[in-house]
Amino acid sequence: MSNDVYGYIVPALTTTARVQLQKYIKACTLNIQTITTGQLFNFPLKLMPEEIVFAFDIADGPNSINATYLIDYNEYDPENSSIGFPPGAKDRLNLLLDVLSDMFSITNAQKMVVALTECNQIEIIKKIKFSELYDVIHADFEVYQGPPDTLYEITA
Repeated sequence: MSNDVYGYIVPALTTTARVQLQKYIKACTLNIQTITTGQLFNFPLKLMPEEIVFAFDIADGPNSINATYLIDYNEYDPENSSIGFPPGAKDRLNLLLDVLSDMFSITNAQKMVVALTECNQIEIIKKIKFSELYDVIHADFEVYQGPPDTLYEITA
């Protein structure tokens, strides 16, 4: 199975925001890729962007194509683990949330829509404030003990 993190940022990026975001992406240990809006799998039509947006996919690292370890919510043995991330599920989730938070701030986003799923299945849509990002997503992972198959509409 594939754990996936993908979404978009509104409004369209200014030149300055785009340059700052590209610098951040280049320095980031996670694999942040630009995607097309056609790759926003299973997004409901009402949340598909109608304007030019920065659409993205986040994977574990440079050679990864999905977020297997970032959002699997398993605890790994720190002595026998070679995943390249902290062994604790909450610590790995915080790495991802830090990146989402940074991207939101760097771009001066009004809205970020991001899916945290297993196999691109979106079951729930939640509207949250940026200030609730960590609390709400951590609570959802606790309930589901894994990717919550949720599309988060995060507003400033």
